[in-house]
Amino acid sequence: MDLFAANWLVERITRTHVREAVARYAKGRVLDAGCGQRPYAEFFTAHIGLEYDRVRYAVSPADVWGSGMDLPFGDRSFATIFSSQVLEHVPEPWRMVEEMARVLEPGGHLILTAPHIWGLHEVPHDYFRFTCYGLEYLARRAGLEVVEVRPMAGYWVTAAVRFCYYLKRFARGPFKPVVCLAYVQIQLLAWGLDRIHRVESDAWNYLLVARRAD
Repeated sequence: MDLFAANWLVERITRTHVREAVARYAKGRVLDAGCGQRPYAEFFTAHIGLEYDRVRYAVSPADVWGSGMDLPFGDRSFATIFSSQVLEHVPEPWRMVEEMARVLEPGGHLILTAPHIWGLHEVPHDYFRFTCYGLEYLARRAGLEVVEVRPMAGYWVTAAVRFCYYLKRFARGPFKPVVCLAYVQIQLLAWGLDRIHRVESDAWNYLLVARRAD
């Protein structure tokens, strides 16, 4: 992990939460819905990666191509479904959650991460942000039982990383080493402050775990 990157802290935090959730809840046949470059592949013994657009994600090592709003799998096909930072890019996220619930086998778990406070990215395909209550609503609407919704850090991490992204515009020429050093200092300070006083209502991201009833 590059400590001189503007987002190293949220990458570290995300990997920690995902690793813990996968170790606790994942089992059996796994679908990674919106797998991208499969950054979390090491946490699974085996999984099937799904991506949407062969043109936009031509370099993605996906196994299957298809839409999250119309998954190309039969009912009850997977024991675990994992989807990280995908839901905000789906025009009708409730449909994707319903589809994931459909292909999840009884007793299986959905492990999902989605942003709450974050800047525009992958434009123009960036449609939504989610509160913890919004994620719970989408899961229950699809007939799933909410197991947990956890904030990934709080205000200090959110504010620090957003500020570091602002500083990226100055990270060139003779200023780049100074800005990169600032990334390290700002994020380390935020990490410490977040451990002392976490304001979870300003979490940049949430992790949802939901279960399909037996």
